[in-house]
Amino acid sequence: MSEYRVMRLTQPAYDALKILASSNPELWLDHNTNFVLLLQEQGITEYAEETGATGDDEFVLQPAINEPRNRRHRSDNQALDFYDSLTGITPDLATDGNMWAWMNHFRLHSYSIRRWASGTQSNLERFVHTHWFVEDQRNALVRNNAAGRTWWLAHFARTAARASSGAYGAEEVVNLFAEAPRYYHNCLSSVITRNPDILSEVVRSLLTDAQGIKRESSDEIWKHLNLSAGTMVLDAMPRETLREHISSRVEELMSDEEHVVDRTKLRNVQPLRVLSLGAGVQSTVLALMADRGEFGLPKPDFAIFADTGWEPQAVYGHLKWLKKQLSYNVEVVRNGNIRDNILTGTLPNNSHHIGIPAYVKNPDGSKGILRRQCTTHYKMTPIHKHIREHLGLENGKRAPKSKQVEMWLGISIDEAARQKPSQEEWITKRYPLIENNLSRAQLQDWFDTHYPERTLPKSSCIGCPYHDDSMWKSLKENSPSEFQDAVFIDRVLRDVPAVNNLIKGEAYLHASRRPLSEVDFSEAQTYEDLMVEECEGLCGI
Repeated sequence: MSEYRVMRLTQPAYDALKILASSNPELWLDHNTNFVLLLQEQGITEYAEETGATGDDEFVLQPAINEPRNRRHRSDNQALDFYDSLTGITPDLATDGNMWAWMNHFRLHSYSIRRWASGTQSNLERFVHTHWFVEDQRNALVRNNAAGRTWWLAHFARTAARASSGAYGAEEVVNLFAEAPRYYHNCLSSVITRNPDILSEVVRSLLTDAQGIKRESSDEIWKHLNLSAGTMVLDAMPRETLREHISSRVEELMSDEEHVVDRTKLRNVQPLRVLSLGAGVQSTVLALMADRGEFGLPKPDFAIFADTGWEPQAVYGHLKWLKKQLSYNVEVVRNGNIRDNILTGTLPNNSHHIGIPAYVKNPDGSKGILRRQCTTHYKMTPIHKHIREHLGLENGKRAPKSKQVEMWLGISIDEAARQKPSQEEWITKRYPLIENNLSRAQLQDWFDTHYPERTLPKSSCIGCPYHDDSMWKSLKENSPSEFQDAVFIDRVLRDVPAVNNLIKGEAYLHASRRPLSEVDFSEAQTYEDLMVEECEGLCGI
């Protein structure tokens, strides 16, 4: 391994380059700029002197390429490698601005150009002075100077990790600082965190207790410590007492929604637990398990069933039975009748659309599927409206962070692909069946064991295009009147002008794109393959 000697600029060399940077800063944007030649042209031949430190000549910092601006600090992830490539640099030597200016000009010039590329767009002179020199001995090393910032970041990460006695590693600290440079800036700017134990406890708190705190609100942690230092001897505190002292302030901050950016991290808030009930296999068993406290599940505050108005009678009968089994309420909501709306070619908001994912045969012979809007209008909209009323939220008003909902969805492990993040910031989706690795078959077995005298219906609209052939066959054989109603609606899609005129081509309820009355349901087609397309997790469960 070859080494290089870490030097420092002589003061005349430092001053000459700084003056040149003011008059001709564009030289610092050229990767091939020869700073030795520039200094010689100024009559300076003795431009550097020994520091006693050395570096690994093979180590080169690599700037992130095409990195989004708001993530550019991830380049700091190399800080530990840079730190370890140097030998003999002590914290005292690391405050030498002339040494870091030498490092920036003669070792890290190309890195700095690309690492800080966003600064080249305006005020070029200031950009060069802050990233290649040390304008302010205290702050420049913390915030801008490329080499100094990188070394100090790693030094604090190593120091905090050593003082944590294995609670976390230096890599975790560097990642924390890279994601939130304000934390790193605060650590270097605050004298109190030069104490390894205090620094370590602050970092521990940022990694655990203070997750989700606003970046600017993290300043309050340092203010609290600095004020405390004037009235108590923090350095002499037992470690546990120091931890409690810091944690108590963090607890106060994380209990105030003004200081928390991630609402799910807000302290002392019990979210409203709502179980989305489809009245099918998965959601029924989930509701019953929660009522019994199985798998440690608490009882929901209530379950909610969104009635489309076109559910099979078996579902309505099952829902009536289920309400009697549960010790918590099942609340039913509705936003129009999907069958009536199909007949008029409208949606509940009076727009002219079919809304269901019917299968289309286009005039040119190609195939398509109508846009699925039914889940949104007949499930999500009435459910969200009802929950907002429970929380006392005005329609259209943003929910404060103290208003939180934990929405339970009965998706089993074999349909895990249907998981989807919540579109509402005040709702966090939870999947208890997936958490406990339960499949649809296991849930059916559980129900058969506890309720052997009953059968579970499949939950979906009578004419849902996502029915598989076994569902259509069962409907035809066991509920012929409901099957004929689906046949009627299937025909309406093609024969009623108010409906058909909204479709470019012919629409069908069956994936074969044939009239429902003519389909041979002995052809195999799986339920999961179709219903997985309903990725909101509100139907078929």
